[in-house]
Amino acid sequence: MPNIFEVFGFPVADRTQQAETVRQSRTCPFMGEICDGGGNRYQTKIKLTAQEPLSDYFHPDITEVIPGICSIQAGDDIWVVCPRRLFSAKCDAAGIPTVNRALQPYESDLLIHAGVPQGVDIGVWSEVALKHRVDDAEINYQFDYILAPLVAKPFSQLPQILPGEFTPDDLGDLSKSARKNGYYQLQHKSADAVITLPDLDQMFILEVMTASTSGSDAEKSTDIRSAFRNYLLGVEHTSPGINKRQVWGRMVSQLFAKTALANEWKARTIWVIQDSLLQNIERTTRLNTKAVSSHPERNISLVVMAYRQNAIKTKEIAYQTTINGDAGINFEGDNTFTDILLPKVTPPKIELLQAIMRRKLAAILNL
Repeated sequence: MPNIFEVFGFPVADRTQQAETVRQSRTCPFMGEICDGGGNRYQTKIKLTAQEPLSDYFHPDITEVIPGICSIQAGDDIWVVCPRRLFSAKCDAAGIPTVNRALQPYESDLLIHAGVPQGVDIGVWSEVALKHRVDDAEINYQFDYILAPLVAKPFSQLPQILPGEFTPDDLGDLSKSARKNGYYQLQHKSADAVITLPDLDQMFILEVMTASTSGSDAEKSTDIRSAFRNYLLGVEHTSPGINKRQVWGRMVSQLFAKTALANEWKARTIWVIQDSLLQNIERTTRLNTKAVSSHPERNISLVVMAYRQNAIKTKEIAYQTTINGDAGINFEGDNTFTDILLPKVTPPKIELLQAIMRRKLAAILNL
């Protein structure tokens, strides 16, 4: 039966005071902030009412908690079920992005092997939503993370940075977003005011793919709330199982489109994936990444992460390998049915920049 492997960043076997202190504060050690369950687990939130057995476990001022389950062990395999376990980037509670805050060594390895520039300040934006419509063709994507070197330019120079792509309304909207989200270095309206921008010529889109859970049953206490509650209370638990196909099926639907968009923008999309999930994809499809040749003009790029045993005989996440392989399709289309995988239109860079600037900086990294 599957069981929880990590809760709030610590293996379930670890009931030391350090681990319990972190758990009792519902902190994610990988974000350095309150655990959000990976951003998609809000429906499992537990209200810490007088009737809730976990109310006595957490600090008295905490009124609710999202089950902080990072990974699940099923047989010999450990499956990451929270994307924050592979990569996360988040400001402190005050929303201030200090350099390399909560950056884990394996995250640094991941980014370096993905080709992210070193020795410069890299801005990180999370959950960037981009919508663009031309006639019936629509782009409507949310990117997990966008990374790009930070540059400082006078606002008046923006037309030279992206020539031919601006209208006065575009500039007005961009200025409004920049002022609202703190990108002006001095808060005044002069055309020469310096603004902090992403260098879109060195941009990376980072997509983090993890397994999801399945087979939960509240009556049998195998749902995620019950497993979480039972573990913290010291009761034997059984966790939900792993839903493998749903995750990579969703991944495939975006794998080609987001990679093609990045290619049009002269950027790169990096797919961060755990080895267990990639192995399952290869077992159940005809994909064999070892046999895929490289094609720099149309590569799919994967960064593979895996659990390994460390010096103190516990499991930890580490970078395993990078795979750059031929997507097998022409990103500009080649009049075959594979063209159904490609977006009809590519939003201009001004719209991409506007989408980024509508978000506050999630983090600043310097590798």
